[in-house]
Amino acid sequence: MRVLALLCLVGALFGDLYCFSVGPVKRLSKASSSPAQIYRPAQTPNQKTLYADGVASALIASVSLATLAAASRRGRCRRQLVARAAGESLENSITSLFGAIYGIIALPFGGLGNCAVVQEGCVGVVQRFGKYKRLLAPGRHLFNIAAERVRVVPLKMMTMDVRPQTVITKDNLTVRIDALCFYRVEDAVNALFAVDDYKYSLGALVQVTMRTVLGENTLDELFSQRKKINERITELISKNATPWGINVGQVELKEVEIPAEMQRALAAVVEARQEAEAKLIQAKAQRESASILAEAASRMAGDPAALQLQWFETLRIIATQGKNATIIVPDRIDPQNALRVVTQNSEK
Repeated sequence: MRVLALLCLVGALFGDLYCFSVGPVKRLSKASSSPAQIYRPAQTPNQKTLYADGVASALIASVSLATLAAASRRGRCRRQLVARAAGESLENSITSLFGAIYGIIALPFGGLGNCAVVQEGCVGVVQRFGKYKRLLAPGRHLFNIAAERVRVVPLKMMTMDVRPQTVITKDNLTVRIDALCFYRVEDAVNALFAVDDYKYSLGALVQVTMRTVLGENTLDELFSQRKKINERITELISKNATPWGINVGQVELKEVEIPAEMQRALAAVVEARQEAEAKLIQAKAQRESASILAEAASRMAGDPAALQLQWFETLRIIATQGKNATIIVPDRIDPQNALRVVTQNSEK
């Protein structure tokens, strides 16, 4: 670019010299005695055209100079960047050299400071000047203490205790619910570099998802459909945590806390419901017993001996049950009057 601008500038300068210095020459008369006046530029009729050509050449020269200056600035910036990168590379090389020298010196002493131990079930992630370099398997490894950093990431199944969350259910009731989250890191590189702090981020994600899902259900559904709710929460968390290299195994609701006032109100509702059910059961039993007694009375009306036998059976029950020392027995019993009383009670 700079060569092209320089060529344009030279061409424009030569054009200017040609337009203003070269033109038709007119020979003077031989009578002239001055040698200096033998030749001189003639006054041609195309002087305006030559002036326009000179202006155009000047514009071309100006543009060429501007292009040359811009190219020079770009070249200067490029040289500065290259020099800066070369300086950084030189600094990194010097730092790495000092780390290697320290590793050689500390090697007879067991690698003091430049030895990393990765436990079983974990993986080590090595960063060299802030950039990802390699992974370390479980065991003992040497690294450059001045240029590298080792971060150990566990790959085992981890348990996160989610703190209690205040949730408003679909039926506008306030409850506090805590949970347990079981997760595993499958990609250590994404867990470290795709998210700032994967443990904190996963905990925040679990809390927000719990409040969202539980707010879509009523209090009765929290108790009756807990398995379905757990599966829904796990599905949503797994979908958002997979790009972080985290596999969420299960989320379980641990405890549902209801305020004391709400507990008393729910207990009153349950008690009233049970009392109503008990009254219904008692009324159904009385209705069925009345129909049975009416049927028995209608059958005993035609056979007085059956009523007498029922009377004796009643006396036996009274004598055998309880601690009755004295039993009062009427001297006679009128079957017709007894059946009439039974019939009247059944009709009522």
